[in-house]
Amino acid sequence: MELGLNGKNILITGAAKGVGRVIALTAAKEGANIALHYHSSEREAGETGKEIEAYGGKVCLVKGNLANIDDVKRMKELINNELGGVDYIVNNAGWVQFKSFFKYQPEEWKKEVDINFYGVLNLAHTFIPDMQRKNQGKLINIVGDSARTGDRNLIISAAARSGTISFLKSLAKEVGRNNIQCNIVSLGMIDQGEWNYNEETMGKIINQYPLKRLGKVEDVPGMIMFLLSDSSNWITGQVFPINGGYSMIG
Repeated sequence: MELGLNGKNILITGAAKGVGRVIALTAAKEGANIALHYHSSEREAGETGKEIEAYGGKVCLVKGNLANIDDVKRMKELINNELGGVDYIVNNAGWVQFKSFFKYQPEEWKKEVDINFYGVLNLAHTFIPDMQRKNQGKLINIVGDSARTGDRNLIISAAARSGTISFLKSLAKEVGRNNIQCNIVSLGMIDQGEWNYNEETMGKIINQYPLKRLGKVEDVPGMIMFLLSDSSNWITGQVFPINGGYSMIG
């Protein structure tokens, strides 16, 4: 199926490794030019950038803290200079602490809220006005399923990302008149080689999934490519789960 991504400029945040990397490479295979955002993973970003170039597309590496509006504005300036602007955004960046609420000190939760919530506001406020002027654009925000179901050990990030769901639903109503779609993809546990659970604990986790396995990074790009494609042009303000059936919320 022709996705209509050839020549499109797509900003993908948190794209140096893991899920973001696979999304970036998949979009590059479809002919897109990639603005590859990273924060601290400079070496991995460079390696992913070289892989993208091997597909023949342009790549622009942009470093920045999404919680800092000045960083996001600098990102936009660099992308405009190197690629000529942004057509679509996939926000995969995030930061979490895995612990219960009462183990936090009050100053510890600010970073999670800043990155997971204010980062989305900063991206939208900085990049969407250009999409409005062009009368076309897409913003896809990736969250964890805890944003919809709650999780006692992901309580701050779940709250922040739940806020982004409400924000994007409202934003979708605001910018729909400009032919801009805003959607959310909600992920279950994706195996990115970072889980250190013992076999017994992992077995209990997997048993909560009807498909009896954790997600793979390769399970994610298909939905993202669909939402970026012309086939999704009448879909906005929706939450799409990729979670092996873990949470069946209508």
